[in-house]
Parts: sequence; C-alpha cells; structure tokens
Amino acid sequence: MPVSSSRWAGAVALGLALTLGAGLGAAVRGEHTVVRRVTSVVTVDSKPSATPRANANAAVSLPQAQVRRAAAKAGFAFLDPPGLNGEVDRWDPCVPIHYVVDVEVGPPTAAADVAWAIGQVSRATGMRFVDDGTTKEQPDDGRKDVRQTKAGWRWAPVLIALVPDSVFHGKGLHADKDSLAYTDPDIYSDSSGDAQIVTAQVVVDADDLTDGGHDDPGALGPTLLHEFGHLVGLDHVHRSGEIMQPDGGGVTSYGPGDLAGLHYVGRAHGCIADAALPTDSEDFPKS
Repeated sequence: MPVSSSRWAGAVALGLALTLGAGLGAAVRGEHTVVRRVTSVVTVDSKPSATPRANANAAVSLPQAQVRRAAAKAGFAFLDPPGLNGEVDRWDPCVPIHYVVDVEVGPPTAAADVAWAIGQVSRATGMRFVDDGTTKEQPDDGRKDVRQTKAGWRWAPVLIALVPDSVFHGKGLHADKDSLAYTDPDIYSDSSGDAQIVTAQVVVDADDLTDGGHDDPGALGPTLLHEFGHLVGLDHVHRSGEIMQPDGGGVTSYGPGDLAGLHYVGRAHGCIADAALPTDSEDFPKS
C-alpha cells in the first residue's frame, strides 16, 4: 500500500462482514464454530437489571475487560474482542505454522523479504514458522482450509501470494479498493470461548509496492510486517510509532505496542488445550 491513510485499509478482509452472534457464514463442526474473519460481539446480559451499578462493576472485573484494558494500555489490539474468559483469536503457539509462497510477479528480493518478515514475527512471538516452498496456488475466497498429505490430513499452509493489480482487485477476492494488501485468517471458535487461527491467506498487490528495501514503508518487507501482525491475531491501532496503524504509520519495524501484542498472542500465552482438528473442518471429507 502507498504510504497514505488508505495504505492498509481493509487489510483484514473487511469485505467479510461476519458477526459471531448473528451466525452469518458460521457453521458448527462438532464442538467448534467455523468462522472466517469473525467480528465477535459478546453481550453479557441483555436483560434490564434491578441493580445496574452492581452489574456494571462486576463486568469491569471480567477477564474479557481486563484483557482489553491491558492491550489498550500497551498499545495493541486484537482481531476480535476477547471472549468472556479473556481468550483471544490466536494460533496454537506449540504447533509449527506452515506456509507456502507465490512471489513470481513480485520484486527480485520478494523471497528474501518474506523470509525476513517471517523471522521478525517469529522472534517476537516465539512461534515456529516452516517454509513449505513455492506454490502455483492462487488466492481464493473459497480456499479449502485442509489438505491431505502423506502424513495425513493437515490444516492448509498459510498462503503468502503476490498478485498483479488486475487479480488483486478482480473477482473472487475481497480486497478493498484502496488497499495494497490484506490478510484473511480462518478462525475456529468453541463454546468455551477459545478461538484458534488455523490457516490464512496473505495477499499483496505487487504492482502497488515501492522499490525500496526494508527502510521504505511502502516496500514489501514492512508491508509484510504489518500483514503478519494480522496473521497472528493483531488488529489496527491508532498510536504513533506502531506498524499496526491502519496506514502502517510510516514506520518500517515493529513498535513497542506491536511487540507487546505479538508477545501476548505468541508462545508466552501457552498452548491451546482443546485445539481444533482438521476433521472439524467443513472441507474435511465426510464418510
């Protein structure tokens, strides 16, 4: 995205206006609810209360409220509001995140830029990323989230794709007209409030990138730092010095709030106890 107020507008698939409470685009898979880029709206109690002051005070002490206040104070935000138990959308940090890349139409440094940005987010989160090589797969809103491999059924690897402008703004993708890149995570949520990111697509308009290196806010490296923040569970913030600002903030590295958020959703948060399985997916073949 160009360095402007529209640089990363729509970067997290705002075209998918899904609300967990409304159930739009959601389907139950066993005990999991499958959601693609959920915007969760949780209501504690919609009924009038005889003691509104007491209930308001109780709500402030919920883990949900505590987590949101801590994130705001540190300068980062989550993809979706925390659940009532305080859990947020994140990967299981105890399982490697596999990814594939398609950078054929990108700059000559594209493969190295992807590796550099992956290294930055890996160090900040403590999570392990595994490069499964190049792919000819094109981004698609209907992409299946599971794959059959020699080792059995697995979650699909993250697809990191650079595409021409005609494809980025063409049919089949939901890129915002003013955006340079977007990230589309698949999120599985269960009744306990745990929400797990299981795969994603990171799509970049190769024709809109600038030619600079990692010190150029409009180049591929810093663009990917922003998108990889979304990939692991962070949303936009409005605080100077943070690359997770909607337009990237004109910065080229993670700021203190960004780093605090990456640390929070990473390995320091611990493993997901009841991890989603590929058999939970609607794309898993049913007998």
